[in-house]
Formats: sequence, C-alpha cells, structure tokens
Amino acid sequence: MSSFWAEMQVFASIASAIFLEAAPFLLLGSVVAAAFEVFAPPDALGRVLGGGRVRGVAVGLFAGLVLPTCECGVVPITRRLLAKGVPPHTAITYMLAAPVINPVVLLSTWVAFRGDWPIVVWRVILVALPAVVVGYSLGRLPGAAILKPGAVSSPAACSCGHDHGASLVQIQDGTSCSCGHDNGPLIASSPRAKLLALVSHTADEFMSMSKYLILGCLAAAAVKAFMPSSVLQAFSGNPVAAVLAMMALAIGLSVCSEADAFVAASLTTFPATAQLAFLAIGPMVDLKLIAMFQATFHPRVTLVLIIVPILMVAMMCIALGVGLGW
Repeated sequence: MSSFWAEMQVFASIASAIFLEAAPFLLLGSVVAAAFEVFAPPDALGRVLGGGRVRGVAVGLFAGLVLPTCECGVVPITRRLLAKGVPPHTAITYMLAAPVINPVVLLSTWVAFRGDWPIVVWRVILVALPAVVVGYSLGRLPGAAILKPGAVSSPAACSCGHDHGASLVQIQDGTSCSCGHDNGPLIASSPRAKLLALVSHTADEFMSMSKYLILGCLAAAAVKAFMPSSVLQAFSGNPVAAVLAMMALAIGLSVCSEADAFVAASLTTFPATAQLAFLAIGPMVDLKLIAMFQATFHPRVTLVLIIVPILMVAMMCIALGVGLGW
C-alpha cells in the first residue's frame, strides 16, 4: 500500500509540474487569440492571405508569425477564408502551419526543451513540409470542391468570432447568440467594452483548452509513474515503435499546440525523434481536428488532411531516428 501511495505522489507531482510550466503559455496564446478577435478588422486575414500559387503557399506557411492561432480555432478561420475567396493553397497551408509556426508556440517549445534550438527548428520543418505539400496539392481544386456542402450556410456570425450560420438568433437584449456566448461587450466599441471583451474571450479560450492540457499532463505523468520500465525500454530501443506510439498519443490527447511541448519534453524515456513526432502531428491531426475536418471539408479533402501529414511525419521522423541516431 505504501508503494501505491508513493507512486501516486510521484504521479501527482509530475502532472502538477507539467501543468504549471505549460499553463502560462496557454494563457499567453489565449490572450493573443482574443486580442486578434477583438481588435483586428474583420477582413484582416483575407487581406493578408493571398497571391499566386507559390507565393500564396509561402504566405500561408508563415502567416502564423503575424496572425498566430492554435489548432483549436484554425479550422473555423480557414472556413471563413475559403468562403471569402482566399485561394485554397493559401488557406489550407495556413491551417496546417499556423498552429506551430507562430511566436507563442516557438517560444513555448524553446522553453520546454531548455533552449534546444535543433528541436525547435526540426519541429518547424516537420510541420512545414506536410503543410506545403497538402496546401499546394489541394490548391488545384476550386474552393467549392474543398468545403463540404452546407459548411458555410450563412455569413451571419456573432462578434465573438464564431460562425453560427443560420443559427444566429437575437435574444431580448440583442447581445447573445445561440452558442451561449454573451456578445454584449464585443458589440460595443468603447475602450472599456473592448477590454471586457478581451478578458471574456481570453477566459473562454483558456478554459476551453485547459481540459486538453490537463488530460495531456495526466497521461504524461501516468507514463512516467506507472508504465513498467521494460515497456519504456522496448520503445526507446525501437525508433519506429517509439515514433508511432508518440504520434498515436498526440492524436489521442489533442493537447493545444501552445502547451504540448511541455508534455512531450516530460517524456524523457522516448527518443528525440519520437518527441518530435508528437510535436509535429498533434497540431495538424488530432481527435478534435478530425471532427472539425469532417464537419467542414469534402470527404476526400478530409482524407488528404488526415493521411498525408501522418504518413509524412512518420516517415521523416523514422528517417531522422535511423539517420541521426536520435
């Protein structure tokens, strides 16, 4: 019994430590997302994301540096971009790349891995290549073939940034929409109202994503505290199994990209290539993203968005493990 309680104490301390390290970056990302929703002009994304096919892919790849967002909100943004006529090669590349190639995520990765720049650079590369391949390939299709029929049923949207289509309704005070968000502060334009909107939207974003972070912290702590050493040694000695296991863990946990580096960094028994696989695939394909892909995009497009990043990340990380011995 004493051994059990000792293991539980280790589990609790590891989970708490990971959460306390990661939470400030999740909060910072929530503030950035809220500030963009409240203060940026409604067509800001549409003005920035555009251009010829090659230039458009390049713009979409690095747009997250100036228009940061995590994977939690990037699909609705992409849907609005496509509905406004932004080329698919730009919008799709932005959707896959922005959750990693943005200042908050790059900083959190650098801090989580104690200033290990190769990890940060390889994370960018492992996300950029699938984003470019998928974005450029799907760019050949017209916008109507990208979106699922009925995915954008109406331009109506509430001022919190959520596209509610035909479901937008007026309540007695005229400030609420059917999703339950109170849009009163966002509708107003006074500085005080904008400040209230910023705080409200930040709180909503942080609380919404915290549950995924907590789940990730608990899973990482459970691996370290309870998984037999023989299992961990089997993974660490097999780069292919380690990469595939960490990719499956990333897809299942669905941790926000602003905090997932702390979960990956805590799993020190896995090789660096497996940690990179976790960092690369999670922001492009996870359970919540798969559900949003199915609701937003044509079924064939959804398959491409899921299969191509998984295959490319797996092959690149396994090649890194074999070639570099990480």
